[in-house]
Amino acid sequence: MRLTVGRALLLCALLLASLVGGADVARAERLRDLVPFGRTHRLSRVLPTVVNISMTKMKTDAPAPGQTAPPEPRLTQFYGSGFIVDASGIIVTNRHVVDGALQVAVTLPSGSTLPARIIGVATSIDIALIKIDADKPLPTVRWGDSDRVRVGDEVFAIGNPLGVGETVTSGIVSALNRDILISPYDDFIQTDAAINHGNSGGPLFDSRGEVIGVNTAIFSPTETGGSIGIGFAIPARDVQFAIDRLRRFGQLRPGWIGVRTQDVTAEIAEAIGLAPVRGVIVAGTEPESPAAKAGLAEGDVVLRFEGQVPKDNRALARMIAEAPTGKPASLSVWRDGQERTVSVTVREWPQEPAATTKGAAVATAPSGSTDPMTLGLRLGPISQEARTKYKLAASVSGVLVEEVTPNSVSAGRGLSAGNVILKIRDIPVATADQVTKALVAASAAGHRNALLLVQKKDGQHWVTVPLGTGR
Repeated sequence: MRLTVGRALLLCALLLASLVGGADVARAERLRDLVPFGRTHRLSRVLPTVVNISMTKMKTDAPAPGQTAPPEPRLTQFYGSGFIVDASGIIVTNRHVVDGALQVAVTLPSGSTLPARIIGVATSIDIALIKIDADKPLPTVRWGDSDRVRVGDEVFAIGNPLGVGETVTSGIVSALNRDILISPYDDFIQTDAAINHGNSGGPLFDSRGEVIGVNTAIFSPTETGGSIGIGFAIPARDVQFAIDRLRRFGQLRPGWIGVRTQDVTAEIAEAIGLAPVRGVIVAGTEPESPAAKAGLAEGDVVLRFEGQVPKDNRALARMIAEAPTGKPASLSVWRDGQERTVSVTVREWPQEPAATTKGAAVATAPSGSTDPMTLGLRLGPISQEARTKYKLAASVSGVLVEEVTPNSVSAGRGLSAGNVILKIRDIPVATADQVTKALVAASAAGHRNALLLVQKKDGQHWVTVPLGTGR
């Protein structure tokens, strides 16, 4: 038999593993990984930790053409995936897998099927825990460090796509920190490993056979379509936090300080004199919230939370959610051109946050006049008629945007009729003349952008508008 390089490496690895132990065995395994398909020994170890989940739910079909009333609901079988995190039979899956389930059953790799009960569900992150009663301890997964995952890393997805049974697909990490508008904490790992309906709740493994994420969602051209190579997994770090809270409390119980934030863009940073671009800017605080009581205000920029630097507003939301409740947290804040320290007592969220919507991003402005006087805005006072028309609360005070010129700078920044300009940077405004004067003053001071605090339908947002005379 001809001894190829691959066979020689494999023989060396096996020989090392048979002669030595401990760290040397680990080295032998790494050597074996170099052999084509050598990592299958790692996959063979993790396959027994992945389970198939079947649910019975009520489903109402869409009315047929010409049918006036919808059909009667019917019992339907749905499929998902999960993995064992505790030898007693505790299994992680997605919340949406078990939502509305009348019955849940788990099929182990051995082929045996056992009834399962739901023991914890998180409403603001798509994670749930279910429990089966097995007659012996079950194999469990090993956790990897999702914070060390890099684009290009090899990954494996294991699950029950379309209910066909346990299936392994492979790919790479395509991107990190994806926001797909499922929760306030979105930090998804994107992968091109094939993920289909039924893979939800299954693990995403790294090349060492450690779980780095939970497969949760796909992008597909149609609602019922399959994989086109764009799948998303919740990072292991977030999953482990959710598991700990669900096992202790049955719900997530995230920390809360009552602050609304958005990312600091280069234009926002320029408008407030912050360099380099960093931090998360406060767009508003809830009345009587910990943030309000601590003195946080619109325009403050959070640079650090308990020594951690938030890379975006979703990262800050995760830091707050994971912080111990009832205890003060230290925030480093940029205010009035200098850094200050603010102490905020974190409370438990009054009600778990549901799915979020895209908030702070603003579109790139089209080319055109950027003179402060010709931003394409027609402004006026907030009349009672306007309050009724745009459903503005009595507490909202500022300058009403009555009309926005199509294709203007303001339209490009997402401003629309019914918006209310509350402040120009840190200066409250009550008349159109005050808005104009503040914009002219910002331009005269050499700023290329002005920062507006704007009340929209979904809350307050900071919006930048370019100033033509800035240098």
